[in-house]
Amino acid sequence: MSPSPSRSRRILVVLGVVTFVQIAAFLLLRKHVDLSTLSPYFSSKLSSQEYEEEILANSSIIEEVVQRIGTFWSTSNQGLPPPFKFNPVDTSEVTACDGPPLNLAGVRELYAYPTLPSRFPSPAAGGHEIIGINGSICFTSTSRYGPYGVKSKETEWLEVKWGQLQQKCLERNKHRYKADGETGEKKPRQAVVLRGHEKFKWRPNDFLYTRSLIAELSLASGGEYEIIFMIQLNGQEHADLTASDLQNSSIVDPLKERYVPAEFRDLVIFFNTNVLKDTYPDVGEWSYTMQSYQPVQWLALSRREFTHFWVIEQDFRYTGHNYEFFNSVGEWARKQPRDNLWERNSQLYFPAVHKTWDNFVQIIKQNTPFGQGVLGPRPPPRTEDYTSFEPAILLPSPVPKDWGVGEDADVISLSRIWDPVGTGWVFETYMKVFPPDTPRRTSPPNSGRFSRRVLLLTHEEQVKHGTCVAGEATNPTTALHHGLKAVYVPHPMYFDEDIDHKELYRTFNGHEAGEAFDTTKAHDGMAKPGWIRWRRLTFSWMNELAEELYKWWIVSDGTNENVHEGHSGQRVHGREPCFPSMALHPIKDV
Repeated sequence: MSPSPSRSRRILVVLGVVTFVQIAAFLLLRKHVDLSTLSPYFSSKLSSQEYEEEILANSSIIEEVVQRIGTFWSTSNQGLPPPFKFNPVDTSEVTACDGPPLNLAGVRELYAYPTLPSRFPSPAAGGHEIIGINGSICFTSTSRYGPYGVKSKETEWLEVKWGQLQQKCLERNKHRYKADGETGEKKPRQAVVLRGHEKFKWRPNDFLYTRSLIAELSLASGGEYEIIFMIQLNGQEHADLTASDLQNSSIVDPLKERYVPAEFRDLVIFFNTNVLKDTYPDVGEWSYTMQSYQPVQWLALSRREFTHFWVIEQDFRYTGHNYEFFNSVGEWARKQPRDNLWERNSQLYFPAVHKTWDNFVQIIKQNTPFGQGVLGPRPPPRTEDYTSFEPAILLPSPVPKDWGVGEDADVISLSRIWDPVGTGWVFETYMKVFPPDTPRRTSPPNSGRFSRRVLLLTHEEQVKHGTCVAGEATNPTTALHHGLKAVYVPHPMYFDEDIDHKELYRTFNGHEAGEAFDTTKAHDGMAKPGWIRWRRLTFSWMNELAEELYKWWIVSDGTNENVHEGHSGQRVHGREPCFPSMALHPIKDV
């Protein structure tokens, strides 16, 4: 049956409005951002013309996928109650810290809308309430990034030094935190490591998001978190620099001026392959793809004040308040019992299928063969060439019923943690020195929190034996070998195709919903033909939807009257996409 004329007209109107929005947003962007003022590290890498061409090219993205993301773009803040100031940080014991001058952004507070748009879809996997995040509020890009200059004509805040602000904040609050080796009730501190390289092209949104991380995680909490930039120098001209050279201000300062925006320069630690070769000479592999955590291991050697290190790449975004997410993830992982934890880690929780988290936990328990679940260390087998491995934690006898509850996780992953053997994963067979049948786990992409303990255990193993697995398998595998606590956190993820949830379940979890399965084998084939589905999930190692949604959310800020004119010709006030808190990856060109 062919569509009715009225329905066809509505579809054409939608397509026309969406395309026009992109062009108008581009013009609006030019109005608010003076690209000619950008400093050399920006303009020499991405010229004004190149940037404009990229924005214009993006207009075709929404047009091409309008049928798939229509349910997202139409869910605006139109008709929602007024936004309110949103600050999830408990500041009762925090000595307030200074931020950037108020005149730069004109507002200090982040705002949220108290309800979701009525048509916003539910998460396909994971959930807000499960991990302690408010899932009933939403943010527009202007309410989210208002304090960080989303309306400012100045892309750079040249008078701000974020590193100094972090250190002054910590100085005011250092009585609250544990010193190295100290026990007691004081809080531990965590590092948030942003990974990058000297060829990274800074765009206006990178400034906004980076400022939000520093302000919400470090300054708002009184120094509980510290943001660190680790920038890899890949160029041949930097190949011979040593670790000592990279401590020399006469060498480092010109590098900062060349590659890093002025406001972030006092947050930077440089390294190169030479540093990694000197630290791990017997590994024989130092590339980012294969050994992405070596730089963080190297950092952990000297930064003893941090108990945990968050590692996120510069293509990661979070649409909600950063502290709420990072803190909730850590607290939720701390509450998880160890029993069947590795088996739960390997499966996605689908609310439409599993109904409740407790039901999901019971399904995993019922489908784990007796005595075959992972509990305690699973070390590499001993061979003539590999004889000295000793796990960090042994299985207690008897095993407490609530073992693990209240224990900080050594590995927290934002992606599920699974056994790569038999999956078709591209790095399934990659190992060095380890015996062939060594147990392993992996968790792409590289986003998560890692204890100083797990990083140093990997460091010791690589120095002593020269062992390694692929980068995304490094920390989960070390945790498995040593009996450490590793947790996949089921944060909310969205899927944009109108598809049967049971089909999604079968594609991602490897078996039919409602049927018995073996949790120790449920991941078989995960990276085989069904992998294409990852492209339409909002968080994965490779997808299209995350960037499409984020671009739509960022460029449509509701200020252009032509963009948001209703079908009747009347102005639709305040029409901006309003998204709940969600993690998005990867975001490459925004």
